[in-house]
Amino acid sequence: MERTGSKLTESSDIEIIKRALDQADPAYSQAAFFTLYSRYNKGVRAHISKYVKSQEEVEDICMETFAKAFKQLSTYNQENKFSTWLFRIARNTAFDHLSHDKTLKSARLTIDYAALELIDIPSGDNSPEEDVIGNQDHERFISCIDTLPSLYKEVAQYCFVDNMEYRDISETTGLPINTVKTRIKRAKGIIIKRLSEEEEEGL
Repeated sequence: MERTGSKLTESSDIEIIKRALDQADPAYSQAAFFTLYSRYNKGVRAHISKYVKSQEEVEDICMETFAKAFKQLSTYNQENKFSTWLFRIARNTAFDHLSHDKTLKSARLTIDYAALELIDIPSGDNSPEEDVIGNQDHERFISCIDTLPSLYKEVAQYCFVDNMEYRDISETTGLPINTVKTRIKRAKGIIIKRLSEEEEEGL
């Protein structure tokens, strides 16, 4: 098979991934990696921009995303869409960046259910719970928060809607920070269960 740039750029994601992982020809493997980057870098940047305001930070997170993806490329499950796998790594990388950023309060996160999806979910293939969350619209997500038991509703609102840090939620509510973390975790579990049940009922 003739290995030309045009042939490579016209190939499917799966074919390009196979070639990227083929170390028989390092130069061609590198070209395959570059093709994947060229194909998806704009989409990854746009995706990260939903969570991060600073374009400089977006660029850094984008490069980190591709570095992680290429390092983990051999673990990619070809039964799933490559873009879904890649964007999940981007979201997790963005959230990890924000969670360790002392200026988190100044970062402008989009108010949507994506924040829920990112918490405690590793990069990689979709879990059934993630698929359920990913299929919900914003109104249904907000509705689920509104119907939570009062014990969890307030902290869920602060965390998922107002994007407040655990420390700030603790100071606002007067609850110990570990209690805040526990209630947010349990609120997330309740929401996932309800969305899953709704999804099953709709089948």
